[in-house]
Amino acid sequence: MLSWKQFTDYAAELQLKPEYVEQNREFFEQVDPAFFDRIFNADKFDPQEIKTAFPGEEYRRFMLIMAVAGWPQMVEHYKKMNFTQEMLEDIKPDLGLWVDKFMADCGIAGLDMRIYGWTKALRSGSILQFGRLQCNYDHQFYGKVACFRNEDGSIRLEPCAEHNDKAIFSNGDPCINIHIPAAGPLKRELCIDSFRKMVKFFAEYRKDFDYKAIVCYSWILDPVFTQIMKSTNLADFQSLGHLFRMDGVDETNEVVWRVFDIPNGTPADIDQRPHNTGMRKAVAEYLKKGGRFCEYGIVILKEEFETLLG
Repeated sequence: MLSWKQFTDYAAELQLKPEYVEQNREFFEQVDPAFFDRIFNADKFDPQEIKTAFPGEEYRRFMLIMAVAGWPQMVEHYKKMNFTQEMLEDIKPDLGLWVDKFMADCGIAGLDMRIYGWTKALRSGSILQFGRLQCNYDHQFYGKVACFRNEDGSIRLEPCAEHNDKAIFSNGDPCINIHIPAAGPLKRELCIDSFRKMVKFFAEYRKDFDYKAIVCYSWILDPVFTQIMKSTNLADFQSLGHLFRMDGVDETNEVVWRVFDIPNGTPADIDQRPHNTGMRKAVAEYLKKGGRFCEYGIVILKEEFETLLG
């Protein structure tokens, strides 16, 4: 198990707030090193074993310590792959964003177990960050639509659950899958700059990856947000490509968690938190009228990059 000094040093590198680090000192000193090493070094672990060892919300502290302990692995992987220092700097704040989230949710400087899985993906390099946006190292499209060209040159999307050889882009095709960290406004110029960096990265590091599009799947892509909020940034982002609905994916409870900081919450719980931001007010009003949120996707075809990226 790492020492307290190592933990604080790694946490500083990862830009965790000092008060969050200090909040975990007493807990850190109580962790059995043998137990930690066994869990940390295993490919898989039993979540219930951890929750039994650290009842209530305390298990989140253990997950945070494991995430911080993986920092040297991330540094080593980036060196091995010859990834740039700029890429490493871009990815550093991600853990702190999640810790901020769970402080708001639970009042504990820790992580959820599924987010620990996310941090493992970050340190293994299967998820990378380029400025404002993140993306997978490789990905195959799983949206149930296909892109076709109309006679006038425009693009149309049609329902299609399988790969279609006649389509420009369809299910199973290689693509760059982006993620949107909760890192402030989703400004168009920052997103396009991220796209440029991704395109450059794949041209230099993944010449074998013949991707056909940039895609994203997210609750924040639901067009209802641009109807209930005055968000030009979000509207601009959604206008970058071709939107489609992910059939059967209701994201209402996910929105409750993300917007109101209520894990496992439902619309009935939203008054547990103050409606003190524009987004919270808009979402609360919409939900109280019986509204629901869905997951949407967006496709930006590779052939459209020249116009988009300039």
